Amino acid sequence: MFSAFLRRSFLAIITLFMLTFISYAILLKDPLNAQLGVPHFYSGYWCYIDSLLHGNLGISYQGGESLTRTILAVLPPTLELCFTSMLLATLFGIPLGYIGALPEKPWISRTVRATYLVGLSIPIFWLAPILLYFSAIHGWEISAIGQYNLLYDIPTKTGFPLIDMWFVDVPYRVKIIQNVLQHLVLPTLVLCILPMMEITRFIQQRTQSLLAENYIKIALSREASKFNVLTKYILRNSLPQLVSQFPRLFILLITQCMLIEGTLAWPGIGRWLIDAVSQQDYNSISAGVMAIGLCILLVNIFTQILMFILDPFNKKGWYVK
Repeated sequence: MFSAFLRRSFLAIITLFMLTFISYAILLKDPLNAQLGVPHFYSGYWCYIDSLLHGNLGISYQGGESLTRTILAVLPPTLELCFTSMLLATLFGIPLGYIGALPEKPWISRTVRATYLVGLSIPIFWLAPILLYFSAIHGWEISAIGQYNLLYDIPTKTGFPLIDMWFVDVPYRVKIIQNVLQHLVLPTLVLCILPMMEITRFIQQRTQSLLAENYIKIALSREASKFNVLTKYILRNSLPQLVSQFPRLFILLITQCMLIEGTLAWPGIGRWLIDAVSQQDYNSISAGVMAIGLCILLVNIFTQILMFILDPFNKKGWYVK
């Protein structure tokens, strides 16, 4: 187990090194930062690493603002969208996958398979403005852009309005909560489509393969409850493998956020990073790449820890000797 820990730690360090190297290369694209690479490319690399370790990402050349404070302001809205979309996709994708794996009703299985094939092929950059237009035409309350109405003042404590709204001490706090949730519904529904279809496909295929195993057939032949078989055998043997898919789904959600944040006026890091690219603000691009890469790395590490807890095969190192 200790050797596996060292191996994974070494891979994480190598990943961080590559991430800082790419971020530094982007930083040198700015003519004002070109002297950092003189006379050699790596001349200012260690100074750049030292600045990162002290939390100093520099300033934006467009507005002169601290990039550290800017990242802390634009990153939480994107993470809020990713986490709520992933939660919604998991809650709906797992039951839908199990329903699609029922052997007694093959037409349901074919319907679920056709559903996730269609869902995986839908371009969300086209779906987001269509849903926004459709909901606005019919006067739905979810036809809202941004995080919440600017008439409401939500003090920033964590950076996540979904959490900060509970700390607001005003008589109309219920209205604030309702407004935040109304603004969150549409982007969450759009973003959860792809991960929900991926989870549905994975659970359906995993359940169908487990139903062909002999121990599942024996449990069913003993007239055991299908619900007990589902929770005791299939669910326990599916969740660890499903958790391993979360880093990939998180990367897909991050990229999708960049496509719809501009459409729905969501003040996230994707919209901010695209604006930085259009303005050729290489300092902001470098800081944004570093922040997104670090978030993905942390999600991957958390997933590996969770897999170690859920999957008993990962604990075999505890029983050596």
